[in-house]
Amino acid sequence: MAGPWRARKLWVWTLIAAVLASAYIAIGRITVERSNRQVELVMDYDAAVEVCRAAGYPLDTFMRRAKMAGLTSVALNERTIGDMIEKGKVRAFTGRQILDYDKLVPTTDPVLRQMIDEGRLFGSNTYLFPRDASTYNEIAPLLNMRLAGERVSTFNSRRLGPFIEMAKGIKQVEEVNIGLDPAEVREAQSAGLGVVARFRNYPGVTPEKIAFFVDRLAEIDGVRLVIFEGEDVLGYPDYVREAADALTSHGLAFGHVEFAVQQGDRAFAELMSPAVVRVHSITAREMDKIEVQTAVDRFVRAARERNIRVMYIRPFPAKSGEELAVVNHNLDYIEAIARGMTASGFTLDEARPFTQYSPARVPLVVVAAGILAGAFMLLDMVASAPPIAELGLFTLGLFAYAGLITTRFATLFRQLAALGAAVVFPALAVGLILVRLRRARSASWSHGAGLHDACLLWLQASCVSVLGGLLLAATLSSTSFMLHLDQFVGVKVAHVLPLIIVAVLYWRYQVEQRREGGNLVAAAGEILSEPIRVWHALVLAVVGAMGLVYIMRTGNIYFGLPIPSFDEGMRVFLEKVLVFRPRTKEFLIGHPALIFAALTLLRGNRRLALPLALLGCIGQISMVNTFSHLHTPLLATVLRTAYGLVIGAAIGAVAYALYAAYAHFTAGRATGRAASTGAGDGERVEG
Repeated sequence: MAGPWRARKLWVWTLIAAVLASAYIAIGRITVERSNRQVELVMDYDAAVEVCRAAGYPLDTFMRRAKMAGLTSVALNERTIGDMIEKGKVRAFTGRQILDYDKLVPTTDPVLRQMIDEGRLFGSNTYLFPRDASTYNEIAPLLNMRLAGERVSTFNSRRLGPFIEMAKGIKQVEEVNIGLDPAEVREAQSAGLGVVARFRNYPGVTPEKIAFFVDRLAEIDGVRLVIFEGEDVLGYPDYVREAADALTSHGLAFGHVEFAVQQGDRAFAELMSPAVVRVHSITAREMDKIEVQTAVDRFVRAARERNIRVMYIRPFPAKSGEELAVVNHNLDYIEAIARGMTASGFTLDEARPFTQYSPARVPLVVVAAGILAGAFMLLDMVASAPPIAELGLFTLGLFAYAGLITTRFATLFRQLAALGAAVVFPALAVGLILVRLRRARSASWSHGAGLHDACLLWLQASCVSVLGGLLLAATLSSTSFMLHLDQFVGVKVAHVLPLIIVAVLYWRYQVEQRREGGNLVAAAGEILSEPIRVWHALVLAVVGAMGLVYIMRTGNIYFGLPIPSFDEGMRVFLEKVLVFRPRTKEFLIGHPALIFAALTLLRGNRRLALPLALLGCIGQISMVNTFSHLHTPLLATVLRTAYGLVIGAAIGAVAYALYAAYAHFTAGRATGRAASTGAGDGERVEG
């Protein structure tokens, strides 16, 4: 016994050291998270223009009022040739249009006349005629660079002024983007608002073109952030690195839009890290039906719970008959978002990237030692192994991990270590309760100490899971995980494997109870030979359906299962009361079930022990999994977990009181019936 005892002591002391290392890493992470409390409210400029145009309201007045309401910046899309045509700054004609017109009224302009006569005016080309010389001087160099490698010619006519010929159809020409509009930039700056640039990728992009337009962008005062427009990032697919280098060289940050599907965005963010700011937006389609308060809550929640620092605001669209009212409606909307941010402790200012953070190797190795120690403690519950073998495997695993996290695969092995913590500690927590099967003693439901003992067991198990969560969080703590560029892997495995391990532990202890010193195989065979009843099949069907829902509702891939209305209402209520809402499957299912599992074990009722233990394990799994959300501030995770424990304990106590009252009532009725039956028998005897 001395060997196993010494091994257990070693694992305990290793866990203590790992928890201290995790606390050290956690302090560094919390410091980084708390140092960045600036949130930037950015409004889509084009959408604001549409609202003001529909209402007949001056755009400059709207932007000044929006600034007073709390708006920080506006997002400007690149102007296109189509925009310039729409504003009357440029006229565009196809060569075919000019030739057809010449047939009706012969062209008298000498330059065009010569081009037509010499057959050098092509019907498939497009010809741009700027409104004046200043417009020509502005766009000519931009088009020469933007269309470098394609045919672009310039001509100078005394009558028509300088004009540009492009070997493109007019539809293609209208889509050519040529950087931000200086007039729009001045309009935003005059209102006291910052500018967020929205660059768009295009066919034929080259490193030289990227550098040219990024250089021009950097000359604009106050531009610090770029959010890409369209389906892919600038430079995709061949020049993503060059585009990232161009932004980095000018100190520009990349706005990574949450939930957006944009090709190349993750690779771009990794190249830009840590100069990355996470962005939350509500799509234009959603704005047609979303409620104001729901939208406000979404933005505030994004800042508070997911480290989002840029809120991309689209105004509510104008509705028929309410055009003027929508202006004030949107100003109130901006003010509500600003008020929600400041109430949550944020300041409204230009968003800043998070400081680069990555723990040193030594604390990470110590944390990994704690995860390995937990794994061997769990192994000891499932099967016996020689202490010397465990110590050898422990040492080998630790040295291997220490070497591997210095390679280019460091992130992968940290993710695997975190997955190990997510599997080991929930199973270990419930396993500590299941061990009581060996020492369970029957007790009366009226014995008040039973609930107290069960709660202590549940609390001990929960502490094990929380420690596992801290080890997991420490393993993954770094800027790339906080920005959600890297993330925890194996979510579904972490939700299923602990349940299987708990079932194996339960099976082992059931077999041990039946063996009573006899043959282990015979005891297992006795259990397997028991008949399967109808209620067994029904229970298995229900458990299978619940398991399917459980699996589908976990992980990074969501299968679209609807959230019940009562659950959604409860979530909203808890969020308003507690700010950081605890997880439903923890406080409503997992924690009460594990308390009852402990009670059944203490009373020797093993029929209910397994299903209750499995339900209770779900709560432990969820707690550890909560710590894997590295984009959520660590203090928010701790508070959410604590709230779940407190509410779960309260629900468990209420459920116990209801069950005890029911048991007392049914026992009283049974006693009454027995007494009545006994009295009747006595009368018949006397007769």
